[in-house]
Amino acid sequence: MLKHSRRLLASLFVGSLLVNAALVAGVQAAENLDGDSLYTQYCAMCHTAPQDDRTPPRDSLTTYTANSIFRALTEGIMQPQGAALTAEQRIALSEYLAGEPMREESTEMSVASSRCELPMPEFDLSLASNWNGWGNGLSNPRHQAATGTAINASNIDQLELVWAYGLENASVARAQPTIINDVMILGSTSGEVRAMDLETGCDYWTFEAPREVRAAVTIAFSSTHDTWLAVIADVSNQLHVLDARTGELKWSAEVDPHPYAVSTGSPVVYDNKIFVPVSSAEVSAAGRPDHHCCTFRGNVAAFDLDTGIKLWHTYVMEEATLAGENSLGNPFYAPSGAPIWQAPSIDPERRIVYAGTGQNYSRPASNSSDSVIAFNMDSGDIEWIHQTTADDAFTMACALGREHPNCPDAGPDVDIGAPIVTTTLSNGQDIVVAGTKGAVLVGLDPDNNGELLWSTRVGRGGALGGIHWGMSFDGDVLYVPVSDRGGLNSNGITPMPGLHAVDMKTGEVLWYAPAPERCQEGQQGCMEAYSGPATSSDDVVIASSLNGYLFAHDAQTGELVWEFNTVQDYQTINNVETRGGSIDATGPVLSGEYMVVSSGYATFSQMPGNAILVFKLRSE
Repeated sequence: MLKHSRRLLASLFVGSLLVNAALVAGVQAAENLDGDSLYTQYCAMCHTAPQDDRTPPRDSLTTYTANSIFRALTEGIMQPQGAALTAEQRIALSEYLAGEPMREESTEMSVASSRCELPMPEFDLSLASNWNGWGNGLSNPRHQAATGTAINASNIDQLELVWAYGLENASVARAQPTIINDVMILGSTSGEVRAMDLETGCDYWTFEAPREVRAAVTIAFSSTHDTWLAVIADVSNQLHVLDARTGELKWSAEVDPHPYAVSTGSPVVYDNKIFVPVSSAEVSAAGRPDHHCCTFRGNVAAFDLDTGIKLWHTYVMEEATLAGENSLGNPFYAPSGAPIWQAPSIDPERRIVYAGTGQNYSRPASNSSDSVIAFNMDSGDIEWIHQTTADDAFTMACALGREHPNCPDAGPDVDIGAPIVTTTLSNGQDIVVAGTKGAVLVGLDPDNNGELLWSTRVGRGGALGGIHWGMSFDGDVLYVPVSDRGGLNSNGITPMPGLHAVDMKTGEVLWYAPAPERCQEGQQGCMEAYSGPATSSDDVVIASSLNGYLFAHDAQTGELVWEFNTVQDYQTINNVETRGGSIDATGPVLSGEYMVVSSGYATFSQMPGNAILVFKLRSE
């Protein structure tokens, strides 16, 4: 029997491996270890002829590792569906779907890469070259000025790959690194967090979180502890605070006790407080016909950095109550949903925390779904709400057809997935900007309860973006990647995948650079779409595509100045078989002469991969 870590998680694909009606009767599966019959019984109704682009067809499941499928069924977002199977059946099904046996997991973290011989350099949070957390700033600009990066439009073609790291037995690479004084802190699908030397990739320390760490790590200094602390959120919705010099755990805390609560967005630290956004896997659990949908509600919690004491915990709607029965006679509850699955933004002057929410899971819907919400950072009180799409309710039950008992008369599922950005413009206007999966940008007035200043459409939009994972801004200009992939929520508007530059004073589109077409005929999972977040420096904007390429655009004109195909095999410093794939969910990180990129994202039928790639400007 293979040894499986309790940390296993790889939220592979939402809406997959849904169970059959035997679950309705609460019947535990018999000990059937035939993968083909298990697929027929538990998976075929969803994967043989998918009704939704978010559900991968049967053939694409062969691109996953067996370990990845097992992780999703055991501790991942598909755990409610996997609960119908024994551990042995999950192994048999995973191996059948992947077309390969389960692989041994490393039993010691130290085997993955070498330990650093030299001591870790002292952290200095004031260094311009740092990239701290998800957005490299309290307002999530995803910008690195020329003082912090040597990479620009004229020399980006001199980047060369200096080392690569492979995530073991993974089909997705969606953890974005944090870099402080040439120390890179990186999470992983297995839950391992590593502090690594940026030049060589050696390990200073490792920490083992219970579940996958996909959120970027945030570093903050604690005068109480007289050290730098690393703030980590794992997907099980546990918060861990470590000594960033040694990896020693200082404290851990549960954020939201709801059984389906997860952490996907990165925690943000300000004024000795940690602000943690909370998302949910109940959107997938609702695919089980017997699930009593739904009771999760999006929330943000604030913790004291030094002690771990929870300072406040605010839900974006009232507690769900019984709202009726579905077609099977099971109770359903409302309001629910509106998860927050990205890093919040901080407005120090107004002492406000901004977060964007997702769709409702049940009806009646709330006024806080698909919304920008302003929380008072001291009390947690909601100061104002601006809803971008009203009455939007959706669960993955709808992927099986709108007649599913847990499909709540499906809305367009065009929530706010990208972090909110906030800044002061050159005309003196303070502004809050949000982008939706419906490909709509809104500029809001933070001094007038989020009143709409302007609204701009930058594409067709859809449940897989539209504006998906993140934007970047520099001065008045916002750089907006648009996916517009697939046929979801087509509204007759022409798709506009690519990069859009928008003047935040007016909402005017300054230029549009279409996503370059690089997919080869028959290349499974390859898509021409900018779904991942963009990263900018003073004269160049780097976007990534679901076709696995990195594309650099001139910041003034949108002209394509450089590209790199990450879909290839790599020799890695930890000797793990590694290949790049679609780039999604996370974007390039710039620090000094380096650029770091995660490549591979098997979710939603995209190209799998498990590569962390470290580039450096070539020495002349």
